[in-house]
Amino acid sequence: MRPARPDDIEALIEAETAAAKLFGEHGYPQLAEEAPPSPAALEESLDRHDVIVAADDADRAIGYAMALVIGDTYWLCELSVHPAHGRRGVGTALLSAFLDAARRCGCRRAGLSTFRRVPFNAPFYARHGFVESGADEADSALRDRFQREVPDGIDPSERVMMLRVL
Repeated sequence: MRPARPDDIEALIEAETAAAKLFGEHGYPQLAEEAPPSPAALEESLDRHDVIVAADDADRAIGYAMALVIGDTYWLCELSVHPAHGRRGVGTALLSAFLDAARRCGCRRAGLSTFRRVPFNAPFYARHGFVESGADEADSALRDRFQREVPDGIDPSERVMMLRVL
């Protein structure tokens, strides 16, 4: 685990694009077919967020976690692992690094929005101590973030906000 670097951009786009393809196998073909972010868009995101990279033995990025602070919550905006490196604990290691970063920045809790029924989404986070929280129970900043993260064409009820007290 290490901070993201500008030379990671292409590998991060590749990891995110390959990981998105998995959604096609779980009822969301539109996400699998979505165009990847441009290098400029991802570079801008790297500048606005905290980004932790999982790297292989050659120091090539194979996954990442992107986060930001919203009030007293450290919000996980993205967690992607290239499927070629899946099922080996990389996602769990990234999530652990994200939680460590949340504690270091003094947040009271960690949060995210995810798909309710995709096995590598809500069930994964639930196994790591996150619990469902109704968006209507959240403060306005978290509620707004949750609503912005619902992909176009997806029924909002298929998404869930999850929180974990730190």
